[in-house]
Amino acid sequence: MKRTPIFLSLILITFWSCNSSRKQNKQAVTKPENSIIGNWVRIGHTGPIAFNFKENRMVETDFGNNQTIDVITKYELSGDTIKFIDKEGKMCQGIGQYKMYQTEYYIAFDLIDDDCGGRIKTTMGFWTKPNFKDLIKQLDNEITKSTESELNLMRGRIFMATGMVDKARKDFDMYILTDTLNARVYLNRAGTRFPRDLSGVISDCNKAISIDYNNKNAYFLRGLARYELGEKEQGCEDFKKAIELGFSVLRIAEQERCVDYWAKE
Repeated sequence: MKRTPIFLSLILITFWSCNSSRKQNKQAVTKPENSIIGNWVRIGHTGPIAFNFKENRMVETDFGNNQTIDVITKYELSGDTIKFIDKEGKMCQGIGQYKMYQTEYYIAFDLIDDDCGGRIKTTMGFWTKPNFKDLIKQLDNEITKSTESELNLMRGRIFMATGMVDKARKDFDMYILTDTLNARVYLNRAGTRFPRDLSGVISDCNKAISIDYNNKNAYFLRGLARYELGEKEQGCEDFKKAIELGFSVLRIAEQERCVDYWAKE
């Protein structure tokens, strides 16, 4: 199956990692700005990648997590919003703006506005600390002693950040048993289904949209699944909806695949 290279790595992104649950996430506490400082890692479709947030408001990006610096970027924090302005290396033009969400186990970035596909697929999604194995063990121990499903959600998102999608899906299944109104967790689970269970992706996205009608990531992910299943016109309709809701970079990324359908309008 042919997929758009720019966004292939976005398929396994958690899509809206911020919490919209009815319940208050015990780990979702307000963090001081300096809590972002330090090293964060994840494993995406193209392999491992690392961020090192510095006290001087610069972040060093290491593609491959091999102790090299490939991009140096200025970052600006304002509440739960972060802006990235590339300065050195493989740079993107303009500013990338993301919503930031942080717990004691991971940090997540969700797209607000960015026209650079490379920076989107590098930045968007879950990140965890380099000692993620210790964090998983900590959660393993807590889960054996508690029925609190939030612990499964935390562990599942670390699994997502580190590429262990099958384990992540099991944790999301457990969480959804106790909270059926968290649109973002349905998208988390949908991301773990690609590319083996496209019908499951659509089902989870449908559920997310029924809860949060204006979730741009749900339309984007459902569009990918529909397109891969041969429902190309419906897929392009979903891409168009995602663009209208703010995923503007799709206008260029999906133009070739959707030109015939978008031209009808």
